[in-house]
This record gives sequence, C-alpha cells and structure tokens, in this order.
Amino acid sequence: MVCPVFQATGRESLSARGRLHLLEHLDPARASAAFAEILSQCLLCGACRSACSRGLDPPARFIDARKQLEKTAGRHVLLRAITRKALNNPALLATITTLGLPLLERLPADSGLRLRLGLPQDGISTGSTLSETPESESAPPVLAFFPGCYATHLHTKIITATKQIAAAFTGNIPLIPKQLSCCGLAAENGGDTATAQRLAKQNIMAFSENTLPILTSCASCYSQLRRYPQLFEDDPKWRDTAERFAERLVEFSTFVAQSMKTEPTFRFADSTAMRTVVYHDPCHLRFDSQTTTPPRDILRAIPSLRLAELPDGPQCCGQGGLFHLAQPEMAEKIRNRLLNVVEQTAPDLVTTTCSGCLIHIQQGLGRDPAQPEVRHLAIILAELL
Repeated sequence: MVCPVFQATGRESLSARGRLHLLEHLDPARASAAFAEILSQCLLCGACRSACSRGLDPPARFIDARKQLEKTAGRHVLLRAITRKALNNPALLATITTLGLPLLERLPADSGLRLRLGLPQDGISTGSTLSETPESESAPPVLAFFPGCYATHLHTKIITATKQIAAAFTGNIPLIPKQLSCCGLAAENGGDTATAQRLAKQNIMAFSENTLPILTSCASCYSQLRRYPQLFEDDPKWRDTAERFAERLVEFSTFVAQSMKTEPTFRFADSTAMRTVVYHDPCHLRFDSQTTTPPRDILRAIPSLRLAELPDGPQCCGQGGLFHLAQPEMAEKIRNRLLNVVEQTAPDLVTTTCSGCLIHIQQGLGRDPAQPEVRHLAIILAELL
C-alpha cells in the first residue's frame, strides 16, 4: 500500500481504497464527525493515483467530497482558518509579514516559532552571502518567475538564489510580475474551489502582459499552477486561457538540468569540503509530473557533493499543505518515518525544492548542529556559482 497515512496507521479506512468505499455509501454533505475526520486525514499526495491500475483519481474525489463537508475536522481549526485567510489575500499576507518582520528577526535561532514558520537561521532578509544580481539594461529578460508565498514573504534568499541561477544561464534575471497571489493549493485542497479559481485568475492575469516561460522554484506551487486548466474545466473561456498559461511553466530543477546540457562547458564550483546530500522528492513532483531525475543529475554533476539515496526510495514528509496543522500527530509520525531513514545515510545536507517540505523537515530536525542542514536546492547551487 503506497498511502503514507495507511503506512503510518495500518487503518484500511485511511487508505484510498477505504475512503472510496465510504464515499460510495455515505453522503459527505451529511457526514458524521468521524467521516469528516477520515476525509481530513488525507495528504492528497497523489501516491494512490500514481499506483492505481484502474486509472482512478482518488485525490480529486476527496477534494470534491471536502467541498460538501459542513463539519470541521482536524486540529488547530483557528490557526488553519487564519493561515488560509492570509494565503487567500495577498495584500493581507504582505501586511502581516511586513508588520511582523521586525519581531520575527529578533527570535532566537533555536526558537520554536522560528522553526514553526520555517524561517532561515541567518535572517529573513536577503542580506547574506548571496548578493543580488543586477539587472542588465541591454538584455531583456527571457524568463518570468513565480516565487511563491514562502519565498516572497519569509525566505527571500530563495528568490535571490533563483535569480542568480537564472541569470547565469540566460544573461539576465527573470521578471517577477506585480500582483501575484498564492497559487491556491491550500484553498483547493480544503474544498474552496471558488477561492482557488479567484487566485488562479489573478496569477494568470499577472503574467498576461508577456509570453515568457514561467520559472517556478516551489514544487507545490508548480504542481498547483499546472492544475489551473482542471480548475476551469467547466468554464471554456478560462480553461483555454489556463491551458496556455500552464504550457509556459518551467520547473526549477528541470530548467537547471536542461540549461547545463545546453551549455556543456558550464560548471558549478566545488566547495572546500566533500558533503553528502540527500535530495527529498516532493510528492507533487514525484507523482504529479514525475520529475525525479533532473535534481539528481544536477547534484551528481557537482564533484564536491555525494548524492545519497534512501534505502527504500523516496518517502513523503507528511507536510501536505495544511495537513500538518489539521493532523499534527499524523504528520509528525509520517515525518519521523522519513527522518529515521534519512539518518541512516548520515548526510551533511538535505535539499528539496518544496517550501512546505523544507519547513516540515527542518522542524523535525531542529537546530541541533549535529543534524544535517536543510536548504533549498537553489540556495545550494547559487553558492556554488
């Protein structure tokens, strides 16, 4: 059974097969608290869809069921509501972040709140070993860039690093349009399709003034942006527009790997010491787009990095958007299974391109110097330019 929740609990009702069986006999609109809880305890990771020999799409069925739920399930209901409200309102999120930055910057490096938010240990601002890449006036941008909420508001070094990587291959930094919003993943996964569509329209319009490829450095955002045509499957006008938008998307590791092949003389610099690195496959890339080879090709091309694979292959980290807030004990159990396997490889670094995975894995490892660093792939690569 491929379902991370089933692997952690052994409960048939919490497998895709069990949930689908319940949906055949029970109406979500009249769900009991127990049934609502079962529907809540799904990561929507896509593992079941990928393995289904009948070609079923259980996550889509579960999202549809959540739209009909009238009962609130899971833990931290208020925190989830506040988080979703902020993500659904870009202006509100920007205001909250701006007002809170001075306070957040004062948090100790080992603060539990700093870990909870996934804040970088060396500060939120871009003032670091990564310098901002100046924009060339003579070379127009050849890429646009969707950075995502986490990089935009809490870990801006990811944006700086991605700009530097893009500039190294294209000659100029990518264009970031104004008026971007959350990708809408949290809204849709919670059954709020109307909000997900509103956010999708805002992002599509933000990129409508050009036809540039759209680089995306967050795996979850990339997955959700690719889903925009499905969001508008009942709206022909917006569906066609969303399809054209989705065709422009470029996932970060794929961009770097392809660029390295196009420029065979390009080399990332070696660091002074050999480091063992584990690449964590975000579920949204592993199952939705099956993007697993490019990041490994990149890491193997750097002589000072030794790529270590997990003994039993990639595993889910348990973050799942807002799943870790709704089901914290379950999320921690799934994460611990992953971290126990990661420990066997004794890495110096754990890297990934999913903001949610970064935060969740970092929370699990804490700030213990004996634990491996957890860093976005773009930041590792930018420091080796």
